[in-house]
Amino acid sequence: MDKYFPIKTATACQLKWNWSTLYLYKGETASCHRCETIKITPDTFDTFHNTDQKQKDRTRMLDGLWPDSTSCYYCREVEQSGGSSDRMRHLAIPNQSPPELETDPTAVAVQPTVLEVFFNNQCNLSCVYCGPDLSSKINSEYNKHGRFEKNGVILEPLKIDTTHSALLEKFWAWMNQYSTGLVRFTVGGGESFYQPELETCLEYFESSKHPNLELCLITNLTLSPVKLEQYIQRFKKLLSSRKLKRIDLTCSIDCLGAEQEYTRYGLEVDKWISNFEILLDQPWLTLHINQTISVLTIKTMPGLIEKIKVWKSKRKIGHFFSMVSPGPEYLVPTILGNKVFEKDFEHILDIMPQGTNEDLLALECMQGIAHACAQSTPDQIELLKLKTFLNENDRRRGTNWTNTFPWLVKELQHVV
Repeated sequence: MDKYFPIKTATACQLKWNWSTLYLYKGETASCHRCETIKITPDTFDTFHNTDQKQKDRTRMLDGLWPDSTSCYYCREVEQSGGSSDRMRHLAIPNQSPPELETDPTAVAVQPTVLEVFFNNQCNLSCVYCGPDLSSKINSEYNKHGRFEKNGVILEPLKIDTTHSALLEKFWAWMNQYSTGLVRFTVGGGESFYQPELETCLEYFESSKHPNLELCLITNLTLSPVKLEQYIQRFKKLLSSRKLKRIDLTCSIDCLGAEQEYTRYGLEVDKWISNFEILLDQPWLTLHINQTISVLTIKTMPGLIEKIKVWKSKRKIGHFFSMVSPGPEYLVPTILGNKVFEKDFEHILDIMPQGTNEDLLALECMQGIAHACAQSTPDQIELLKLKTFLNENDRRRGTNWTNTFPWLVKELQHVV
């Protein structure tokens, strides 16, 4: 029988208890990838899931309150605007609660069952809503051009934490002791297929058994078809030998066409689609599509949703999305007010599939985002930042946002 998260207060979040995100190259941890990060060192690593701040946040949630830090702001704002948040969505996922809650449903010090690890920032793309902390490509660009600051937009390189090697060592020591208690292990990035630590991970799971574990890789799916096939064969062997319970690939794409290739700079949409269709022919793989919804992607999202509907007619595919977060506020669509995307969201909601419970959950989540945009008013400060950023982005990359997004030229023409 499925077991669901037992804490039922108004703000209780399963993620706050079961999930930890680790940024090993920055020396930081968080309750999930949307929360504010907390500094960790090799000396404090073993408490990464039970830092003082995380326990304080859990205590407030037991009282039905939101954390008093900036942690959890994303879900809080979505819910306060009438939307369906990640917190609400994850409450519906069974069998991920820490076992300590079975005997003490008020425990605030527990072991994680879901672990998301960012080993480093190595990546081959330069997505506009990303930064040097999650993309080595962007970090190289920032180092080349130097620090930029204008109209509240700041672009500056990242310095890798000097304790990175020591934290990696502590991480693998923790895995050797506690990984059998995990039900889900995610490799983020950067780009997971370009990170040397992925090889270490696969060797670790090939040499040990975790029959209750789901391994998830987050990928921009830009590797060569030959390399993808090599990984597919390794994944298949991990499952056939029962070393792992399941393997998920969460494939990131936001929209289609030139708008996507500008937004996820370095991605070729046709190659992405070709690789995804290779994965479609592997029924034993669990596939998800993840979208980041920004100012730049909404108007060409319908083409992607229609494509997803075709793919879903062939097999089950998870579909997840959220507005830019974490990320620059000037790329969040609400800054344009309630009129610009009104018709776009009407069309998007009209064409989204509704055939399964998962489809209906996705529809509800999209309705929440549309509702947040419908309640918004133009933010002139953030609009100036957006125009400043796009101009500087073009200067650095030799691109031209006014050609790719002609509708946006009109919206920003009076912003000075």
